[in-house]
Amino acid sequence: MSQTFAERVKELGLPLDQMIIIGSGILDQLGIRQSADIDVATNREALEEIARSDGWVEKLDKNQRQYLVKHDGSVEIWDGWEIDGRIVEYDELLDYAVEYDGVKFVNLDFLRRWKNWRGREKDIQDVRLIDEWRAKHE
Repeated sequence: MSQTFAERVKELGLPLDQMIIIGSGILDQLGIRQSADIDVATNREALEEIARSDGWVEKLDKNQRQYLVKHDGSVEIWDGWEIDGRIVEYDELLDYAVEYDGVKFVNLDFLRRWKNWRGREKDIQDVRLIDEWRAKHE
């Protein structure tokens, strides 16, 4: 049997009480579609602590905000998430959290809003998948 997304997250050994999965992780967790990488938001203190450990590369985004990438590219860690042209900090993201198997994820409403805002072809496809999943499950 294949692992759930939450099980993959747990294997990273990151502080689960100080992080929330952003991006398409919830789509994988709910069986909507697979997500190859793991995108995480955490608070500034946890980000700095993780940056001091081995296996992470510090990078800057287009807004010159620091984030971390696991050496193999499989995980990115941010201290917030941009939506509607503003940065939503980790503490505010917790307002949109749902928990599966001890791992917090942004909920489908927030992810759908973010995907609409981004508007890339893959995001439009994901919005369609979210709507189809909801029609069957809600």
